[in-house]
Amino acid sequence: SEGQTVIECNPPTLSRQARLGNTIVLLEGLGQTGKGMVSRILSSFARVELERIEEVMESVSTLYQLKKITRDAAIVFLRTEADNHLINSMIGRNTNFRFQDGSSVWHDPHPWRYVRRLFLSKDTVLERIEKEQPIFQNMTHRQLANFDLYCDAFGERLRVVETIRHPVDLADTWMFRRFGNRYGEDPLSLAFCIRYQGHDVPYFALGWEDAYLSATPLERVIRMIEAQWSQDQATYELLSETQKNQIFFVPFEDFVQRPKLYLHPLAQFIGTKVTRRTRSVLRRENCPRTYSVSDRKRKQKSFEQQVSQEERFALRRLIEEYEALASKFVR
Repeated sequence: SEGQTVIECNPPTLSRQARLGNTIVLLEGLGQTGKGMVSRILSSFARVELERIEEVMESVSTLYQLKKITRDAAIVFLRTEADNHLINSMIGRNTNFRFQDGSSVWHDPHPWRYVRRLFLSKDTVLERIEKEQPIFQNMTHRQLANFDLYCDAFGERLRVVETIRHPVDLADTWMFRRFGNRYGEDPLSLAFCIRYQGHDVPYFALGWEDAYLSATPLERVIRMIEAQWSQDQATYELLSETQKNQIFFVPFEDFVQRPKLYLHPLAQFIGTKVTRRTRSVLRRENCPRTYSVSDRKRKQKSFEQQVSQEERFALRRLIEEYEALASKFVR
């Protein structure tokens, strides 16, 4: 159109070699696995920044996974956004001050640090980053399957804290949050959907769209957990030992019962130390707490009575695989 500039050339290769900061921590896992709790505890460690939930980073890697953007574009975008969000955090820009949000500064052990930053000049941000060596952390969902993309973007700086949770408890929380019938219908649900036979279906139902449309909400939940779990575990098994060492698994049930066993290994993993504020954050997060296996078994029995044989088998397989994996990382 008139006045529009069109660049007529072969698509260029995007690049960003300059960088800010050092360690990049991804608080990763399926929804409702305890990422917010763990991230707030990490924020009590030395040099770890306030938890960020910058959905745009998750979105661009998902778009790459769906082959909607090029790899070089996704990598440069991740690098640029990580640096951009670190700058914003260091100068108090776009920082969450909502009292009710878990990612708010008021749930951080250093709230006034972020208030003071509102009055700092951007001109000194690079100097402060080099001096303070802040550790940037961002929460994502369902991104272990895209580990190679994040690894290419951040290299040896990348640390992934992967929270996992028992499939029965996970299905229970997903049902409470109405994940079985929200996607494509609730405008407040922002997960990517694909168009299939006149319906919006969540992208993680790709390949079993017919089954998704015909399933009950509980059956959908079990199948969605199975699909995402299987993809994540298949990705993990193909990683090199060096890459696996960049991932720290946190089994939710064991963590909430014995959190102190995880603190120093987690701090060492991301290259920092536990502080005196960590204890108060643990109390606020209700850790340690009791966990009822009998309640979980009761839920499992109820779920199995409500779904078809295929979903019952899927749930039992998930339980076996989860318990086998979690046992490797129990401290």
